[in-house]
Amino acid sequence: MEIRLQPIGYVETDYGDEEILEAWPHGVEGRIIIYPRFSNGLMGLEGFSHIIAVAWLHKIPEEARMTLKVRFRRLVRLGLNIEEVPEVGVFCSDSPHRPNPIALTILRLKRVDGNVLQVSGLDLYNGTPILDLRVYTPSYSIEGYVLPDWYTGLLEKLRGIRISWDKL
Repeated sequence: MEIRLQPIGYVETDYGDEEILEAWPHGVEGRIIIYPRFSNGLMGLEGFSHIIAVAWLHKIPEEARMTLKVRFRRLVRLGLNIEEVPEVGVFCSDSPHRPNPIALTILRLKRVDGNVLQVSGLDLYNGTPILDLRVYTPSYSIEGYVLPDWYTGLLEKLRGIRISWDKL
């Protein structure tokens, strides 16, 4: 089976890659430029506070696409030691190194200017291809979700260090 994806637009931001990395978890301001042939798909988008962007992580090298075990390196930047962070399968992480480097990100939609979406909370690099957009609605809010003990243990350690996970 062959799967072909066609970008509907791309990310545009005034921030460099390193600035975007350092801005996690809050992200940066930027724009999603939708190609004119897809702009009719934006009808009705104005008024939603958040959107979900599906993106292709175009800067992930081919050799990183076979990474199947990872550590939550972002947690190290928040104060945990790498030894405290367990190695887990990539499918239970948000690591960009994965067989298909597809990203899902929830963004605050500030305004729609024609085919340009002004957004905040952006954690994608300048030029990142956008594959799809969805509006964030109550159907995406899940109640009663459960996390494994190893993950809740990491959250407790982070709370003890310096952050409140609820604010991430």
